[in-house]
Amino acid sequence: MLKYKNNTFVSVKNLFQFLVLFLSLYSCTSRLPLHSFEEEIPTAAPDYTNINHWMAHPDKLDQSNWMPENVVNDTFYLDSIDVFFVYPTIYFKGSEWNAEIEDEKLNKRISNLVLKNQANVFSKMANIYSPIYRQMHLHGYKDNINGIKAFDVAYEDIENAFKYYLKNLNKGNRIVLAGHSQGTHLLQKLCNDFIFEDDTLLKRIELAYLIGDLSIRTFSNPKFSVCEEPDDLNCYLSWNSFPAGSSVSAFKNQNIPVSNPITFRDNGHASLYNMHKGILFSSFKFLYRKSKILNSKSLSAISKDGLLLVEIENFPLWKVYKKLLGNNYHFLDYNLFWMNIRENFYHRMQTR
Repeated sequence: MLKYKNNTFVSVKNLFQFLVLFLSLYSCTSRLPLHSFEEEIPTAAPDYTNINHWMAHPDKLDQSNWMPENVVNDTFYLDSIDVFFVYPTIYFKGSEWNAEIEDEKLNKRISNLVLKNQANVFSKMANIYSPIYRQMHLHGYKDNINGIKAFDVAYEDIENAFKYYLKNLNKGNRIVLAGHSQGTHLLQKLCNDFIFEDDTLLKRIELAYLIGDLSIRTFSNPKFSVCEEPDDLNCYLSWNSFPAGSSVSAFKNQNIPVSNPITFRDNGHASLYNMHKGILFSSFKFLYRKSKILNSKSLSAISKDGLLLVEIENFPLWKVYKKLLGNNYHFLDYNLFWMNIRENFYHRMQTR
């Protein structure tokens, strides 16, 4: 089991740094690409035989190996499991529709923001493979012409990476898919266009984390449905985190699948506060050298009308931070439930 060096709250200063950094990264003040998709010079495609074109790879030391500093004696260890992780886009200031794979500044942000806050939830329990890909610019979601073409470029990379992984890296290991936001969109297309076409391959996908995608209602396959119990396999998990009281009118009465990442049961009941294992926070000082788990039993969640509604209490200056966060906890979809996700993954994957 997991043990902690202490149960104190992370400092208010660190919480403020945490929120300011994420808010700046997901700001709406992104720049539009300068040209149409056709006017741009195509960016170089990744070469997945090159280990440097993998953000995370078991044969290199990367931020997905990181564990919170105050978690000690972690006995959660699993063998022969691979996680194919597709990170979300944080490309919103570039002038092109697709990101350059050799953009060192962008890749550093991916490593420090995503691998160290999302992919690392599987650390020590799986081999984590996360391919570099030509991310679609954030504004692609607002442009049905250029955005679709840029998304197809990103998808081409992910499909090529997954095919390379299957042929050269998997070695018969159990397979788990995991993503967030644009990464989840790409995984859904990978399932629909490639994996679902091969029943033998589909049976090898033991679990999928399709997190942070409000279009999950368009994703369905009778052979790979949403997980209903904490130990279900050959199914997927999905949630979009919003403050309690939120609603999206178009989602009501649509039977959109929502997993509760605290109870991991599809029963529509709110989780108890004492079921929450803790929130992952980082001071972001000196490139994440200090990070902590807040083990304060401070959060409850309920699945309702296609959303995961989150109620947070006992949080330093929470009213102030709530105003900064606004009406969407999208960028905290993993952080808010980091320890619950980790513990459930361990117990779930032990069932087979």
